Amino acid sequence: MLVGLLYLFLFQLFGHITVVLLGIPIPSPVMGLVYLFGFLLIRGHIPEPLVKVASVLLPLLPLFLIPASAGIIEHGALLKQDGVAIAIALMVSLTVTILMTPYIFSFFARIFNNES
Repeated sequence: MLVGLLYLFLFQLFGHITVVLLGIPIPSPVMGLVYLFGFLLIRGHIPEPLVKVASVLLPLLPLFLIPASAGIIEHGALLKQDGVAIAIALMVSLTVTILMTPYIFSFFARIFNNES
């Protein structure tokens, strides 16, 4: 399990280094996940240590939403000021995500079925 955590920490570190060096306005964990995704695509399968750590962390995923909830409570004035714009942005992004997900899934399903 420690090896799986090391995978996650290293990819987050690579993401952080990239964001700092290039000045990209993307959170470093997101960049690390992009690197992890690329690594998994190149490798073609998920390493066993990463499967083990993911099976432990995935049930705990709702706990990671607590800081976001606290931020909403802390910044209520901003929510009043920009609440409508935030709601519209959320609805548009949700709609685009729901519409695009099947196409992306089909694209990758065709790619991985051709490799077999």
